[in-house]
Parts: sequence; C-alpha cells; structure tokens
Amino acid sequence: MKAIDTRSLVAALLLVAAGCRRAEAPKSEAPANHLDGDAEEVVTLNAAQVKSAGIVTALVESRRELGLLQATAQIEPAADRQARVGARVPGRVVSLGAHVGDRVARGAVLAVVDSPEVGRAKADYVSAIALERVADGTMAREKTLFEKRISAEKDWRDAEAAAVRARAEREAAENRLHALGVADDDLAAVRREGHYTSTVGITSPLAGIVTDASATIGQSVDASAPLFTVMDLREVWIAVDVFERDIEKVERGQTVRVTVSAFPERKFAGIVQGVAATLDAKTRTVKVRVTLPNPEAVLKPGMFATVVIMGSTSGSEKTSEAAILVPTNALQREGDRSIVFVVKGPGQFAAREVKAGHEADGLVHIEQGLRPGETVVTAGSFVLKSELAKSEMGEGHGH
Repeated sequence: MKAIDTRSLVAALLLVAAGCRRAEAPKSEAPANHLDGDAEEVVTLNAAQVKSAGIVTALVESRRELGLLQATAQIEPAADRQARVGARVPGRVVSLGAHVGDRVARGAVLAVVDSPEVGRAKADYVSAIALERVADGTMAREKTLFEKRISAEKDWRDAEAAAVRARAEREAAENRLHALGVADDDLAAVRREGHYTSTVGITSPLAGIVTDASATIGQSVDASAPLFTVMDLREVWIAVDVFERDIEKVERGQTVRVTVSAFPERKFAGIVQGVAATLDAKTRTVKVRVTLPNPEAVLKPGMFATVVIMGSTSGSEKTSEAAILVPTNALQREGDRSIVFVVKGPGQFAAREVKAGHEADGLVHIEQGLRPGETVVTAGSFVLKSELAKSEMGEGHGH
C-alpha cells in the first residue's frame, strides 16, 4: 500500500514540474456538435507559462461570405486589350515615335517606315485622282452638249460610264492605301497638295502602354514581325487552375479577392468571367478566367497573385447558412484528427477534435466541433499540444 502512495506522489510531482495538468471539462460545456462526445482534455498553465508560450487567441467567426477556394496564379494582360503592332509593308524605319513605358493614344504614330510599295501605291492614287477629274469633266461637258442638241445621247452615256470607272479606280487605289496603313489625314494631304512621299506611319490600334519595342532607326522590316506591343492595363486577367473535385464550387459572376506581394495591405476585387469547357487531362484542372479592374495600372502582367474565390448564395457549399471559421494556424493535426485548443478560462485550454473543411484566405471552415463566439488559440497551440503529450505520459507512468 505504501508503494502505491509513493508512485502517486512521484506522478503528482512530475505534473507540477511540467506546469500542466490534465483535467476533465464538464460534459455540459462541450458543444452540442462535439465529434465524439468524450470529455475534453484540458491543459492548465500559469500566467508566466502563458506568456512564455506566446499564446495568442482569436474568436470563432461566423460568416455568410465564405472563401471557397484559394490558389496562386499569375496576372496576365487581357487578351482583348493588347496589340502586337508591325509594319504592313516591307521598308526601312526612318523615325521612332514611342519607346517602352510610353503611354500612347489610339492612332498614335509609333514609328515611320519608308516603303517603295507605299510610294507606288500613292503614285497610283494620284494618277487615279487625275483620271477621275478628267472623266468627270468630260461627262459634264457631254451632258451639256446633249442638252443643247449638239451631240448625241450615246456620247454623253459613254462619258458617264467612263466617269464611273474612273471613280471606282480611284476608290480602289484609296482602299489599297488604307490596307497598307496610310491614314485618312495623309490621303487628304495627297488629294489637297497633289504630291506624296513613300513613308507610312505605324500606328497604335488602342490606347495603352508600350510594353515592348524592338524597332530601331534604319532597321529593315517586313509585315511578318511585330515591332511594338501595346497593352491597355486598365483591366487584367488571371487564369486560375481549379481541380476537378472543386469545380462545382465555381460559377460565373462569383466575387474574387486578390492580393499581391507588391501591395500586401491591399485587396483587389475581381469577378469570375468564365469557366473553361474542357478539363486538362494531365493536371485534372479546369481554367477559370478572372477579370480584375486595374484603373491605376498598379497590377503588372507577370506578377504572382493569391486568389480567393468567394462563395455565393447558391450551390452545394455556397448556402445561405453562415459558416464557422477559424484562422488556419489554430488547427493542429494529430494523425487523421484535427485538433483546436479552446479557451475555457484563465490559463485553461481544452483540446477539442473538430471536423475541418476547406481552407482559403488564411481561414479554415470548421464543419463540426465549434460554436461562434468561442475563443481558440492561434499561436502557441503547438506548445499546448506538447504539454498535453507530457501530461499523458506522466499519467501513463503513474499506472
């Protein structure tokens, strides 16, 4: 009997030295949705030990807006807001009007190319203008003569047909110059002044920022190679790879929250614009396109972004019921079990098994095991887990 008392005393001394003890919280305090209904194991620390362990706590949240998926993706330029611009004809660059980083307006001249083909086309245009004027004059004269009964109607009709052909040839020459990139202002100058050059401007088809420029003065160019890239970055895209098992959670129109390392304190809001119709057989993922307003152009293509696709009020997990959320670092894994430490009182922390769902935006969805308003440990929980293990070891040695 005396030996039994000695072992009990040694076990008690070990627990005191470890600064913790195992206790049972009243079963009535356990939440109604506790996983197994067992009494909770409680770790007790004094004030000095709590401070030393760096214990930090947070309230269990209840939200209707829920981050369903989190992924890392890369910012891309919007496909319909970028242009690769080159010369439409072979020639030689004679001047530059824009460089990398320049903001340009739609129609701005990025470079000027001297092209013999443009020179010939302008010559044909000047000739067509002259022939049209002659044909129009002849038609007018023959009409007057016919009205005065001086010439036959056939002569007037022949002159009229010649004028129509001349007009068609002038329009064809004008359309060819348009196809070669000659602007309306240049055509007006040719018509007005009657002389021309062999140069043509390479113009931007949209307003934006020049992100690439390979043209140099004196460079020979042809129609196959782009010389400039212009992007309108007031809107950017993000392509997110969503696993097959998660695709039911995503639908067009969902809100997306985006953060980038360059601006860690800012959150950018986007929209799910489209979900790909096919699945990548190798990665088992579906591409989800997110559009992101970027009026200040602070988001640059190539930046890595953390994307959180938020829930809505329809679908399986996207219900109108509030979700129970805790910070991800509150969760401790113990084999297949998920454990959180719930604050039961000053220096008292109960280890509770919970059923954890998906993680997103630094939070984890607790499907079972916690109530809103409870307080959980978010930092120092590993220390509590270690102290709990020590307590169990001490108790086991006491047998």
